[in-house]
Formats: sequence, C-alpha cells, structure tokens
Amino acid sequence: MVVLGIESTCDETSVAIVRNGNEVLSNVVTSQIKDHLPWNGVVPEIASRLHLKKIIHLTEEACKEAHCSINDIDLIAAANRPGLIGGLIVGSATGKAFAWAIDKPFIGINHMEAHLYSPHITNEIPFPYIGLLVSGGHTMIVLAQSHTTFSVIGTTIDDAVGEAFDKLAKHYAMGYPGGPSVEKLALTGDESTFDFPTSNLHKSDRKYDVSYSGIKTAAINFLEKYLKKETYTLNDIAASFQKRAFSVLKKKCISACIDYNINRIVVAGGVSANFYLRHLFSDIPDITTYFPDIKYATDNGAMIAGYAYHTFKENGPTPLTSGVSARVSGFKISLEKK
Repeated sequence: MVVLGIESTCDETSVAIVRNGNEVLSNVVTSQIKDHLPWNGVVPEIASRLHLKKIIHLTEEACKEAHCSINDIDLIAAANRPGLIGGLIVGSATGKAFAWAIDKPFIGINHMEAHLYSPHITNEIPFPYIGLLVSGGHTMIVLAQSHTTFSVIGTTIDDAVGEAFDKLAKHYAMGYPGGPSVEKLALTGDESTFDFPTSNLHKSDRKYDVSYSGIKTAAINFLEKYLKKETYTLNDIAASFQKRAFSVLKKKCISACIDYNINRIVVAGGVSANFYLRHLFSDIPDITTYFPDIKYATDNGAMIAGYAYHTFKENGPTPLTSGVSARVSGFKISLEKK
C-alpha cells in the first residue's frame, strides 16, 4: 500500500510517500524557523499561511521524487491532532481534497502517535516496550503493546521538556529555536556547575510523572542558590540544565522497565534529536534503546504516512466530515504488569 502523508502541525510543512509502513519513497520537508525568528517563537497565523503557500508545491515535489503521480496513491493521511489549529486545518483539508479528487480513502492521524512510530521506519522493534515521547508540547511515557495499542503511564504535570528548554533559552537570549541552542551551548559547558532540583513525585498513581516548572524556575529566578562553583558561564547553565532535565526522564523510564519487566525503550519526538539525550539513553545496562533517524526525529510526513499504514489496517478510513483538534484528551489506562 502506497500512502501519502501530510504533516503541518506546527512550523514544518512536510509531504511524504511511504510504501507498506517503512519504505520511504520521498520525504520533503520545509522549515519556517527563519520566518518566526524575529518573534523567538512560532506565530500561529504566520505558520498557517506558510503551510497553505507551500503544501501543494511540496506534494508535487514528493510525487516527483517518488516517481509516481497522485493517482498512484492508495491512501491519503494527514495529521489532524494535536497541534496549531490553523496548520491542522490546512493539512487535513488538503488531504481530504486529494482523497476526494482521486476517490481514495483518507485517514486523520494523531501527530504524537506518529512520532512514537517514527523509530519503526528504520528499526525492527519487538513489542512490548516503554516509549518516551519528548517534544516542545508533550512529555509522555507510554507502555506500547503494538503499533496501535498503548497506554500513557506517565506525563508532565506542567511544562513539557521542550517547552522548558525554550523558556530557558528565551530568558537568557541563548538563541532560537531554544532546544538546539541550549544543546549547542552545553557542548562547551560544565554540567556540574549547577545542581538544579528535580521533581519529587513518588505517589503510586503518579510514579512515572515528571515536572519541569521547578527546574525552570530555579534556573531562571534562583540561579545562585544552586551554584556549586565560584564562577559560571552561559554554557554552564545550559549544560547543567540539560543534564538535570534529561536525567529525570532516564530515571523514570528505567523504573518503568523494571516494573513492567521490559528491556526496551523507544525515544521519539522532536527532542529525541538531541545527541546528549541519545548518549544518555544508549548507555543503560541491559536495556536496548531505539531512536528515529535524525531526519525522522523532528516533524515529517514519513512518520504520518508510515503510521497511517498500520492504523488504516486496524481501524479503516476517517470520514471526510471529520474535524481537527488542537489538543487531545489525556488518558491513563492501568494495565496489569507482566
């Protein structure tokens, strides 16, 4: 089955064509970073207009790269939740229009579920596994039992990890986008300069939850309180913050692996492109960690198309009358530990 996938949830417009879930025939991505740089953050109205301007051209380019026409597509998929509402409308409406025009089925895809699938594009990953989803808007720990069957067992109770990086970077004028800017500065910083606090969530029903408001507040408003050396640089702040922010995620994921007797972790989402995070999770004894290829770590159409192949087989098409949603309801399902 040949699937065309459309991604337009935030500030990247992407169209990809994927056969049978993991054979990527094309994956065309354009970024809007330079367009949002003057505001140090994504402006939703600008993002929506740029998606609208680029999406048809990118579809033509994806088809050309895949050596096919739109009529050769078997299924049209588009991210329809969660994300910026304007971008979701542009991508979803375009996908539905294509599906109607060529008389092929359409399916709306959960953007975060597609991120969780992204490592499967280039890896054979056995189930079950513990999944860590990390992005600018989400931080979740999930128990995955199949491509389409999983439950959220932990989440952030406030800021997402990527959001915390962005706020730190904005406060100290480290650069935009915040995550890559902090990572770059941290390369030449001393991570032992500051001993920032971690959340202390130990209740049995919130064992795998995390919090980033405390470390963010400490790094922005009470910096001197956590200083362990006489002098420091901006690079030291970045390195110490990065270490603490990611170490708590590693601890929670290891705890989940032990509790559920699982020796596999899958890390996905835009923040999974961070090399410090990759090194940290690749060094866990007796646990195998999988990541998406860097080109599939940030928002892209290939993960939409790849995941759509499996969800379509499981659930069938989405009605053309369906809408989009900026957010999805949180859910927690208690599963029996195995």
